[in-house]
Amino acid sequence: MDSAGQLRVGHAEREHVVLLLRQQYAEGRLTDGELDQRMVVARAARTFLDLDRLVADLPVVPPSRQLAGPVAATHQQLGADPDHRLTITAGVSSHVRRGFWTVPAFVRLNAGIASLRVDFQQADCPHAVVDIAVMGGLGWVVLVVPDGWGVNTDRIGKGVGSVSNQVNETPRPGMPLLVLHGSSGAGSVRVRHPGWNDRRQARKAMRRNAMTADAAGTTAAPPAQKPFSGASSESGPSTGPQDAPSGSTPRP
Repeated sequence: MDSAGQLRVGHAEREHVVLLLRQQYAEGRLTDGELDQRMVVARAARTFLDLDRLVADLPVVPPSRQLAGPVAATHQQLGADPDHRLTITAGVSSHVRRGFWTVPAFVRLNAGIASLRVDFQQADCPHAVVDIAVMGGLGWVVLVVPDGWGVNTDRIGKGVGSVSNQVNETPRPGMPLLVLHGSSGAGSVRVRHPGWNDRRQARKAMRRNAMTADAAGTTAAPPAQKPFSGASSESGPSTGPQDAPSGSTPRP
């Protein structure tokens, strides 16, 4: 057990613990603040012992005991093929995925009746092409993409909704291409570069990550890349909600 705890962990093991923490939060065992803090520490973990400490007070198997177990093997498949996509869902309340996370090769985005925003500013994408299935529902899906990434939305059916892509379809050399398909439903799908507020949120996430990691005695994981610094001014926030579909009533 001691030797296993000293082994180094990778992205798959860190994200597996993040998934466990989300499940425990959904079951009422963690507060909002505890979930946020533990996810930050999990993504900065270096060894299995670091991850074990995060779930020591929860009814789950310690990560160090799952080195050869079926749970770890299943997690490694998450996002590896079309049958095991990483699914990000908004449901009936808005949801934002941002900060440091690893983008798998296959993703599914479900907006439900709310808004779903996926921010790739600090994401690590080891794949040349990422296949993203979109289910717009009644809400809207927003992808915030760094400069240089490419996004293709040709295969998204509009239905009664709308699709807006403000990003080049051809990525720069060495940058990933996101290929979207599915339907906007009765909502909307919007792809854009980061705005002033997105960059501000990214900086705040970096500071929280560093502070939490220092408190836990670990080193914060460096960002995969610098937040996009486009031509827009940082003198203040843009007027109006960035992610509200055109012609619609802004939502909170």
